[in-house]
Amino acid sequence: MDPNRDQPEIELKEGVPISLKFGDLYFSKEGGWEESKYVFLEGNRIPESLAKGLKSQYTIGELGFGTGLNFFVTLAFWSNLPNPPGLHFYSLEGFPLPREILQSLNLSFPGKPLWNENLLGGYENAYERWEKNPLERIWKLVIPHPHSPKNFTLEVLFGDVSDCLDHFPSIDFWYLDGFSPKKNPRMWSDETLSKIKTHSHVGTRLATFTAAGFIRRNLEGLGFMIEKQKGFGKKREMLTGVFL
Repeated sequence: MDPNRDQPEIELKEGVPISLKFGDLYFSKEGGWEESKYVFLEGNRIPESLAKGLKSQYTIGELGFGTGLNFFVTLAFWSNLPNPPGLHFYSLEGFPLPREILQSLNLSFPGKPLWNENLLGGYENAYERWEKNPLERIWKLVIPHPHSPKNFTLEVLFGDVSDCLDHFPSIDFWYLDGFSPKKNPRMWSDETLSKIKTHSHVGTRLATFTAAGFIRRNLEGLGFMIEKQKGFGKKREMLTGVFL
């Protein structure tokens, strides 16, 4: 383990993990599953894009794996499609969560296909390898579709956002979900946003909970057309965009 690397400081409040380092929730217990669908799946127009079937394989890039909620929401949607394209989901995480915190997701959303023993063991083994050797940073998982020959591939890269983004390929849909910009500025820095541009192409879409004006302006300056949309539930606004 790297003694200079910060460890996650987590508190469970009514079953919801809260990062003490960043002072923010990992997910909302009330409506969190639907919120993830609304912001990232619908905000990125993923159902519409996959239905068109213009590509045999799509890529998603997520900033902040956290408890894995967005991954599980996306996987559940994809698994219920009758004949989907392949999907490759890239994520990154600088502060991997321990087993008991990951399992809080199961308690908050009973009946959903979430963490099981095989997934928990695989994730633990992967980040333990990374702690011993920072060069071994990837947890990779391939999940076959129940009714088609296509696969859903997950790759989580452990480490600093800047280092991890260097290993991302060209991305079709971005999930920008790394806590709020005020509480985790490195995830929203000029360097990070520039690397998002580097790994985008014409037509790449993005969505995020935040509606911060400086994030909107910075993304527009990098070539994204950004729109404010109604947020989920009590949240007034969120941002979506497309790279032109």
